Amino acid sequence: MSEDRVTPLGLFHYAHSYAESASALRRSNSINATHADSPIRFLYTHAIELYLKSYLRLSEVTVNELRGRDLGHNMTALRKRAQSFGLNLNLQQEEHIDHLNDAILDRYIETGIRTVLQLETLYELCLFLHEEFGSLIYRDGKLTRSPIKLN
Repeated sequence: MSEDRVTPLGLFHYAHSYAESASALRRSNSINATHADSPIRFLYTHAIELYLKSYLRLSEVTVNELRGRDLGHNMTALRKRAQSFGLNLNLQQEEHIDHLNDAILDRYIETGIRTVLQLETLYELCLFLHEEFGSLIYRDGKLTRSPIKLN
């Protein structure tokens, strides 16, 4: 993929789409499934990854770096890199993002007990990231309107 085709704004909007879809599923009362929360957690986690990547693209991190071994899907590495460019997170937010490295387990069934973040916590992380730098992303994309709201 070329650098000009993966923009901060595009990643931000994609993150919003995943977060909004997760929120719609979370609000739904019609899901009749044994593991209904797993797809929702996965969508929120992917949204958080995309939000962080949109911030990093805004900070001129290359697409190759984002797709590379060091950052890729490593939530802790993405978080630390975003913080090195000025993203302000509190300790609890850092811990929650770091915990998301286990999110792959939401894609595949594995028996046993594990700790997962509550859906509300994931939503709040998405909302924080969306609001924290959405205006910067829009300004960089030469948009004068406010960022789309996350419901």
